[in-house]
Amino acid sequence: MADDFGVLNEFEEPLIHAAVSLTTALDVHETCDAMIGAVERMFDVRAAWILLHDASRDELVTCAYRGVGASTYAGLHLPKDRGIVGLVFNNREPMFVPDVSREHRWFDQERLHASGLQSVFALPLVHDSAVLGVVGMDSRRFSPAHPPTAADTARLEGLAAIAAVGIRNAQLFTSVNEDRRRLRQVLAERRQLRTEVDSLRDQLRVHSTYGSIVGSSPLLASALDQVSLVAPADTSVLLSGETGTGKELFARVIHANSRRAKSAFVAVNCAAIPDALIESELFGYERGAFTGALSRKPGKFELADRGTLFLDEIGDLPLAAQAKLLRVLQEREVQRVGGTRPIPVNVRLVAATNQDLVARMAERQFRPDLYYRLSVFPLRIPALRERLDDIPQLAEDFIGRCAERLHKPVPTLSDEAIERLMSYHWPGNVRELQNVLERAMILLRSDVIGADLLSFPRVAFGDAATDMPKNELRERRQDTTDRGRLPTFDEAERRAILQALESAGWRISGRHGAAELLGLKPTTLHAKMKRLGVRRPAPGSEMST
Repeated sequence: MADDFGVLNEFEEPLIHAAVSLTTALDVHETCDAMIGAVERMFDVRAAWILLHDASRDELVTCAYRGVGASTYAGLHLPKDRGIVGLVFNNREPMFVPDVSREHRWFDQERLHASGLQSVFALPLVHDSAVLGVVGMDSRRFSPAHPPTAADTARLEGLAAIAAVGIRNAQLFTSVNEDRRRLRQVLAERRQLRTEVDSLRDQLRVHSTYGSIVGSSPLLASALDQVSLVAPADTSVLLSGETGTGKELFARVIHANSRRAKSAFVAVNCAAIPDALIESELFGYERGAFTGALSRKPGKFELADRGTLFLDEIGDLPLAAQAKLLRVLQEREVQRVGGTRPIPVNVRLVAATNQDLVARMAERQFRPDLYYRLSVFPLRIPALRERLDDIPQLAEDFIGRCAERLHKPVPTLSDEAIERLMSYHWPGNVRELQNVLERAMILLRSDVIGADLLSFPRVAFGDAATDMPKNELRERRQDTTDRGRLPTFDEAERRAILQALESAGWRISGRHGAAELLGLKPTTLHAKMKRLGVRRPAPGSEMST
């Protein structure tokens, strides 16, 4: 220090040290501690203390104290217009009390007289015409015979001015941080409120026992019966079924008929979240956990606390995320990314998949322990082709809602249109039926939807079904009515695989291969073919379905 500033006297060096300390600290208590340290070095004090003005209570409160007898000021709350400190604060002038025991203007005389303090030199802390507080000390330099000189007062005033700037900066910094904290809290509460509002809207949509699940076929009735059994049980449910069968709707119905119905239903599509973001989306993150994490964000588990978390496409969850999900299910607590403490959560989990998780486990792409944790109550949603008798009722429901949305009168379906709908194999299931009918409603120019308005996607293994001959249609209906049963899921799956393989020339992988046509990975298709006994026929032989 001396090399930088030349020869410094005993007062200048502490003043420079104080200036550095008081202008770099951004915490009020740290700044006050630095001020007291500077006073100690400059004036050889026995005790020192600082009281700051608390505007919310309009009183002086102890911020820092040190030394013999200084504990007299510990936890002190003084009216700003009472006692010696109040005089210094209001008069904005230094004050020296030569003999503490002979002064009777203290706010608490007995406490001060018993403190052991001998003399008190106090000074106001002023910043920009505002008095922030009072600094006081008992120095060995001062006594009734040797009061503070003008130079002593000037040095303390200079130190107090620097301290006032530091304290005000720290107060402003603290205030800004508190405002940010409150803003983050308000935003978090707003997100939570939005989730709860969305949940209430969802509950309104499923206010009846089974909401918008339309149909009366035996397979659907059986699935709904299982829903009625599992909904109140608070058990994990694994919904399986093809794309478009309404797995999320079933999950919402389970939630709406459970004891958690008044809490949030939070839906997450695992396939739609990038691998790098899955952990932060599910478990949340702390501010500064990674680049762009400007504020704390609760994860989906926290948002679904006391409610239901629906994890759609669970089969697409990466292995690393599967391990962390398993731990959350076991421990019933999450830890945010960048966090250090676990957060308890009370969540009912409903998962859904259109994949064969058993085959995924065989491929080491899905953890067996997580599978058994999720599939406490497995529930299969039937495909639309397995409940063809529900199509007229579903079509009527969709047309009515679509007409309301498009502000059109409700049309009727011609017999040919109904026959065409029931002759199609519906690879996209209920969602595809809804889309087909919405397209027809947009094109409609009369009050009857004819078969000519029904257009189906041109998929490789579905073209034949679209224009199915009437004799084959009769055979299909014979299979589902006269013989008293629907084809099993394995039979339907085997038939679809054989049709795709034949369409692709028995090429499994690559562009336009059977795996791509079926929306499967080649390894998954191999596993299914092995399980179902599907083999390429020998040259010249006929393929059996």
